Amino acid sequence: MKRTLLLGLLGLLTLSCVDDAYDLGRLDADKIALGDDESHFAAPLVTVRVLLDDIHDTEGSLQEMLAEADIWLPSQLPGGTDYVDFQRLYADDEYLGCLTSALVDEMGRDEQKLDKVADLVWRCYKRDFLGMLGLPEATVDKAAFTRLFVTQFAVREELRDLTEATARKFLVLLQVSDLDYEIGAVDLGEALEMLTENLDPADTPDPVNTLYIAGDVVSTLPLSMILSPVFVPTGLQIEPFAIAPDTTTQLEPTRIYAEDLRALTGTADLAIHVPVELQRYYPGKPLDKSPISIRLSLHKTGSLHVNL
Repeated sequence: MKRTLLLGLLGLLTLSCVDDAYDLGRLDADKIALGDDESHFAAPLVTVRVLLDDIHDTEGSLQEMLAEADIWLPSQLPGGTDYVDFQRLYADDEYLGCLTSALVDEMGRDEQKLDKVADLVWRCYKRDFLGMLGLPEATVDKAAFTRLFVTQFAVREELRDLTEATARKFLVLLQVSDLDYEIGAVDLGEALEMLTENLDPADTPDPVNTLYIAGDVVSTLPLSMILSPVFVPTGLQIEPFAIAPDTTTQLEPTRIYAEDLRALTGTADLAIHVPVELQRYYPGKPLDKSPISIRLSLHKTGSLHVNL
C-alpha cells in the first residue's frame, strides 16, 4: 500500500515515524533510507491567488470587459446554451453573426436592452455614430444623443448595421492578457539533495523514484479557460489544464528531474508566467474579488536517502 508522508519544506530533515517502511537501521554508506518503493512524500511548493484586478486586457479590467460583453450579448444565446463559446466566436463567423443578429432583434423589441446599448454607445463609441446621427461632436450631450439613437434605431437599417458591426468588433477581440506573479527564491536547503539523489532517469521503464509537481485549482469565475503556467526564467512548464466555474480542478502531475528542481531553487527572481486561453463565458454570474487559487505541491515517490 502506498504511504504518503506530508513534509514541510524546511522540516524535511526532522522526520520521525513508527513504521517498518522507514527503517532507520538500514544504513548504506553513511545514509539512512526513509521509505521504500511504495512511499510517497509531498510538500507544498507555491500558492498563487489570482485577484480579479489581475485579469485584464490592454485596455481594461475583466470586470469592465464582462460588463460590456453582457450589453452586447443577447439575453437568449443561440442554441439555447447558457454560455458563449469563445473558440467559435473567434473562428466561426456564422456563430458570431448569430449572436449579433440576436442582439439587434432583441433591441428592436426590448426598450431596456435598446437603452443599455444606447448608453454604452454614448460612453464608448459615440464618435463612430455622430456622423450617421447628424450630430455635432462639439455640442452634443448625452440626452440628445441617446434619444436620437433610440428613435432612429427601428427605422434606419444603416444604424442597425453599424451597431451590429460595433458589437462584432468588440466580441471577436474579447481576450485577456497573460498573468505574471513574482515568487522569489524557493529554499529547500539540504532537502534538495534528498529529493534529487536517487531519481530514475527519464527513459526508465516503470520508474519508482520520481519527482513531480501536482496540485489543484479552485475557480469561481464565470469563465472556463485553459491555463499553461511556466516558471521563468527556468522554462519549466506545468501541464496545461482547463478550469471551470465553481469547480476544483485536480492537475495532471508534471514530472520533473533533478536539474529542474535545482533550477527552481537556484533562481532568486523566480516567477510564474500564465498564458490564458478563454473557452466559455457564462453571463449573469457574480464576480469574486479573489476568484482563482492555484496550489502547487512537490511530490517524491520512492525512498529518500538522508546523509548522516
